[in-house]
Amino acid sequence: MSKSETRAYDTRKETIDGLVRRISDLNDQSMTQLSQYISFLKWQEELWNSLLDDEAAAPSDRALIWQFDFLEAFPGARIASTRSTDLMEVKIAPAACGMVQQSALWAHPPVLGTAIVEYTLAVPASVDNLRMRFAVGIRDGALMEGENQCAFRIMVNGARIWNTIKQTSTWERFTIDLPSLSGGEIVVQFGTDGLGDNRWNWAVWGEPQLLGYGAKPKR
Repeated sequence: MSKSETRAYDTRKETIDGLVRRISDLNDQSMTQLSQYISFLKWQEELWNSLLDDEAAAPSDRALIWQFDFLEAFPGARIASTRSTDLMEVKIAPAACGMVQQSALWAHPPVLGTAIVEYTLAVPASVDNLRMRFAVGIRDGALMEGENQCAFRIMVNGARIWNTIKQTSTWERFTIDLPSLSGGEIVVQFGTDGLGDNRWNWAVWGEPQLLGYGAKPKR
């Protein structure tokens, strides 16, 4: 190990030792708040890394030229259910999953059927690569046990392009490629289903966005 590496290691160790001493003096309430803040910092790192990964994964001759935020566009969305709307709850609000809080689309499914949040939007003709980035979770405090699970589905123009079944409260993050849909209107639906038992199905979609890539502008 070089001298500079040794100094960096010693500095880091001193910082960690100092933090441990200060943490040991905290009461239980402060420890809980610290744990939540550490989870938040970890989420920030993951989000930043995902942004870098998205950029690195883009074709070398493409750039991010268009973005659609589903949370911002929520006032124009259509809310529906495939069967009953009993006990269905759909709104935009902060949501904590695994003690990590972020803005989200709440979509608690109804007693029977699927909760649908539908968006109609136009994709610019200049977009030739389209991706969707989002997270799914069950909010903290939900008592999901046994066979009680929640299904998450994404439909585009009536075709299911993605789905998963979830029971845990931690966020799971995804980036999926969409077919070429540029130059016209598309219909995107977010669906959640309690699969026959909607108790504690506190389903949330974390910061869903469409990312459109196109030719890099010429300099």
